Amino acid sequence: MVKLDQINISNEGLTKFFSPIEAAILRVLWTDGDMMTSELTEKTKIPLTSIAGTLDRLVKAGYAKRSVDNVNGRVRYVYSPVFSEEEAASEITTRVLDSLVDAFGPLAVENFSKYSGKK
Repeated sequence: MVKLDQINISNEGLTKFFSPIEAAILRVLWTDGDMMTSELTEKTKIPLTSIAGTLDRLVKAGYAKRSVDNVNGRVRYVYSPVFSEEEAASEITTRVLDSLVDAFGPLAVENFSKYSGKK
């Protein structure tokens, strides 16, 4: 989960900010939209118990939402992303940039203005 004290910049893609399971779930939700845990298990090939626990964490952290669907008297939970992929990227970027400016002040801002991409 995006915890600034646990960001690992050596990881690839979303796993810099999320666990591999969180990243896999978010990618599927962003691509395919609303899903039940069983559908997420099928799409990601991650065990149901891992999916369920991870979804709870994503809901508590505000990256996913859970709604109740009643079908033929059965209650099903449907999960969807709170943010689009672009909105999540913006939220994460803002938090990281705020942290860098807080830690390094004007030097961080100066380096942002010089930034031209990966070297």
